[in-house]
Amino acid sequence: MKMPKSFVIMLLVMTVLSWFVGDYLMLPAYNLQSFGFWIYTGFGAAWFLSLLGMLLGMRKWPLFGLGIGGGIIFVAMLASIGSWTLWPGNDARYFRQMEVADRPGEAFVKDFPGTGESRGSENFLMLPVIDKELSTTIAQGKLGQYGAQFQMDTEIFTAISVNRGGHRAMVRVSPLDYSGSMVALSAGGKGTAGYIEVDQLTEEARLVEVTGGMKYTPGAMFSRDLTRRLRFAYRTALFGPYSFEIDDDGKPFWVVPVLRNTIGLFGGAEQKGLVLVDPVSGDLKYFERGSEPAWVDRSVPTYLAMEQANNYLGLKNGWGNRAFGEKREVFQLSDGYNYVFSNNASGSATWFISGITSPNESDQTLVGFLMINMKTKEARRYSLGGITEMRAMEIAQNDERVRAQTLAPTWPILVEVDGQAAYFLFLKNSVQRQRFVYLDVATGQKVAMGDTLEGAASQFALLTGGSPQAGVPALRAAGTVFRVRQNAAQGTIQFILDSDRSVMYTVASELSNGVRFLAPRDRVEVSYRASQSNPSERFVTELRNLSIEAGAANE
Repeated sequence: MKMPKSFVIMLLVMTVLSWFVGDYLMLPAYNLQSFGFWIYTGFGAAWFLSLLGMLLGMRKWPLFGLGIGGGIIFVAMLASIGSWTLWPGNDARYFRQMEVADRPGEAFVKDFPGTGESRGSENFLMLPVIDKELSTTIAQGKLGQYGAQFQMDTEIFTAISVNRGGHRAMVRVSPLDYSGSMVALSAGGKGTAGYIEVDQLTEEARLVEVTGGMKYTPGAMFSRDLTRRLRFAYRTALFGPYSFEIDDDGKPFWVVPVLRNTIGLFGGAEQKGLVLVDPVSGDLKYFERGSEPAWVDRSVPTYLAMEQANNYLGLKNGWGNRAFGEKREVFQLSDGYNYVFSNNASGSATWFISGITSPNESDQTLVGFLMINMKTKEARRYSLGGITEMRAMEIAQNDERVRAQTLAPTWPILVEVDGQAAYFLFLKNSVQRQRFVYLDVATGQKVAMGDTLEGAASQFALLTGGSPQAGVPALRAAGTVFRVRQNAAQGTIQFILDSDRSVMYTVASELSNGVRFLAPRDRVEVSYRASQSNPSERFVTELRNLSIEAGAANE
């Protein structure tokens, strides 16, 4: 049956209008490197050209439209083959995407020789005392009067480092978004109240109210929707997952990576720049890679860093070796990862860190660690063998000191403790942190636990320094004990000598009776190992309590 031309013209007009409606809702990137753009164009062309053929009286008008539209999609699928890993030469291209500096394991303790805040040129690591889950619990208690209107976006709870009055602070920040579409419609002109900040070192949380209100968020409506604001300003850009950060003055921004494909038409994504979006005014500014403000912590999307890292670890000898061959020199990242912050007098950096292991699921050993700077994509591979992070978590969770408490471990972070590489994690219940834990990376047999970060670190240093090291001469001291402090939970005793009250000695309680009954005014002789990270702390390997020995001799 032949349709009236007026009806066909009306369908054509509706098709054109539906293109604009679809563009407004789906927000495709008008970029040939976007596979979604080809699909969107193919379906649109098929429908529009079929109606046009009908209007022109073509006998096979359905085939005309479907042929053109289907042809567009077919060309896109054909072009995608050029991005496949198995395409000749692509495995080498994917392997070379990430430049990795291979470093020996002992270089780690030299590159990051301590924890805390560094005042010099050395890079120290800042360790969080709570994780994302506990931070979320603390943060939700700060919604207060805004609990009905706004909600936290727990998926966007970015861990960043900020400069506060010359001191480095490690915080997590989460933007408040509308609790529903009706709230977004009614309160869209005022925006959300602001964001919630949780200090990762002090566990303090606060709701920061932003002057003017945060109007441009993922949950906003119409032109204030964050994705729509970005797309209408940059029609051809390929955007990566956005994050939320604040500058050193506490001003919030959306940080949106801009990508480009470098292998074939659709493969080998690389970050070419980023867009900063002011959530209050909606102002946008594009920065080429490397020219972004110093306070920005994350430019490289995490998924992109992991993808390129696994390609580097697995494609050294080609995709055939990884898929079908003997899997020679094929490795991959561990099942999890963490972020750690390094800082020195000139600034800070956010590092992605994960272990390197084999694809064999039964393998519980590591061959090294990979660290990636999330701003510059600088990557370092440390050849440091030992147990996997998952195995370290199991050891900590099943330790006899906490086994009955059914505590959950956090994902470990590689750190330096007094010249030794160690895993750092903590055990928690659903409400709060319970114990800090350090384990040796090599075997996991040296496990130190403490109620404080410093206590656990001191106990670990004592465990690793409890026996003389080969080639290292023993240091000796003698004097009269001035003060003694016992730490039963950690199984250690700390004391200072009258001759130098600025130096603290730590010794295992089980070392001898002379240690167990150590008291002020006792005369002692000690052999010790000096702390590399704290010159005022010494770990005792041998102790003679001359006062007890003299008393025994007189009996």
